[in-house]
Amino acid sequence: MRGIRIGHSVLGLALAVLLSAPNASAYSVLAHEAIIDSAWDISLKPLLLQRFPNSTPEQLKEAHAYAYGGSILQDMGYYPFGSKLFTDLLHYVRSGDFVLNLLRDSEDLNEYAFALGALSHYASDNNGHRIATNVAIPMLYPKLRLKFGNRVTYADDALSHVKTELAFDVLQVAQGHYAPDSYHGFIGFQVARPVLERAFFDTYGLKLGDVFTSTGLAIGSYRHAVSSTIPAMTRVAWQMKKKEIVRDAPGTTRRKFLYNLSRASYRKEWGKEYQKPGIRSRILAFFFNILPRIGRARALRFETPTPAVEKLFMKSFNATLDRYRELLAATRAGRLTLPNENFDVGEPTEAGKYTLADRTYAQLLLKLDGHYADMTPDLRQDVLAFYGDLHAPISTKTDTTEWARVIKAVDELKALESGPKAAPAAPRSIPNSPRSPE
Repeated sequence: MRGIRIGHSVLGLALAVLLSAPNASAYSVLAHEAIIDSAWDISLKPLLLQRFPNSTPEQLKEAHAYAYGGSILQDMGYYPFGSKLFTDLLHYVRSGDFVLNLLRDSEDLNEYAFALGALSHYASDNNGHRIATNVAIPMLYPKLRLKFGNRVTYADDALSHVKTELAFDVLQVAQGHYAPDSYHGFIGFQVARPVLERAFFDTYGLKLGDVFTSTGLAIGSYRHAVSSTIPAMTRVAWQMKKKEIVRDAPGTTRRKFLYNLSRASYRKEWGKEYQKPGIRSRILAFFFNILPRIGRARALRFETPTPAVEKLFMKSFNATLDRYRELLAATRAGRLTLPNENFDVGEPTEAGKYTLADRTYAQLLLKLDGHYADMTPDLRQDVLAFYGDLHAPISTKTDTTEWARVIKAVDELKALESGPKAAPAAPRSIPNSPRSPE
């Protein structure tokens, strides 16, 4: 699941404020963290104990929270005080290498759990979009099917992805697939900042401070957004599926079903470092509350998933869990390899195939201007491979000024490559002899 990328448009702000559900990727926060729970006992915990055999139950409980944090890491940039570039990089540029670097750079139990959580996001997005979301949207929205065909990507129509994931989330909450007592744990995810800083720099040649105004504030705002999303989900689920909820669990009342977290309780446990919606957002929310359901307001409504669409979601969830378990087994055996795939489509990233990938490579290249000689051979070779065919229909060409800057940067990289040759980079993998705790 990726945070809303509608930018500062009215619809994006209104949707985030009114529905408190800033989700626009393959899965929501809840589904990503549910993958961790599903794999914990059989696959994830044994792998943690293989590397850190003396871990106590209390330490493993804390590691569980870090695995949660890793599972939603790639989406952190699209929340208040986040960074679009951060999340776009993790989705489109060296997406597999980044996770491998997290695993390689992890030094303790929590960092390793965090890295393994990020591995689950790799499996989730590559399966979730390809199997479910991109296929479900044209089934739910016939006009989009007429325009784009039987698969609609995030780049094709961002708002439909937001609404479809919201509908998936609400349906899962209504059907009791997320236990109410797990919500607190979902909100209490942890982020291993030291290993994140190391892996991000190793992968992209940038520091977190180069893309975030304040990393701590971004993490706090992400948590606060999640704490607002879950209660909103339960309210909408009760409104939509009250009869079914009571039928499946007799004695359930609205008060029992809804999840509430007071501001005082939140601040007591997780502090005050977060960014709330500003006055502009609240004013827009007010007007959307009083507008009739026409025009833009109508765009905020979502279609309840049909049985066929619900089957797609469950198929993708099960495929994700199977894939994640395979990746964990490969990690355990020391043979993990992760292709650099475009998370939005579940296919290898290639120039000219996806506008958002084209844009992100250009942004990274220009962000590194003046530091090309400091780029690692792996990073330089990846960028040059992406721009290997300049005749490809790369969308950056529509902006002639930016494209000229890209061409100049590529020429500089080629000149560096033609200099003294470094040893070729070996295929990235995680060895089967991980470091033990000191």
